[in-house]
Amino acid sequence: MVRAPTEYGAVLLHTDDGRYWTLNRSGDLVLRVLLDGGDVAAAVRELCTTVEVDPQVARHDVEGLLAQLADVGLIEPESETRWSPEVEAGWPRDGAGRPEARR
Repeated sequence: MVRAPTEYGAVLLHTDDGRYWTLNRSGDLVLRVLLDGGDVAAAVRELCTTVEVDPQVARHDVEGLLAQLADVGLIEPESETRWSPEVEAGWPRDGAGRPEARR
């Protein structure tokens, strides 16, 4: 997956099949938190501090976004353990080789 920030959020490119998706600003914020090593709880907190949203609604939205990204093959489905973008993207634990396209 390649992420390219835009004025309105981000565009995600599935490098295996060439399909792309757009994320609004909130979706991109959630993805950036996860790519920076945060977990679902951190993404919910960041979303709640950035936009006025109930924490339960934010958690539902974050989990929904992750489910949609998994459904289209951009990430692996969340397992019992903490979601790890490094593992999902095949990056080394030290972060070497991570895409630099960040907002």
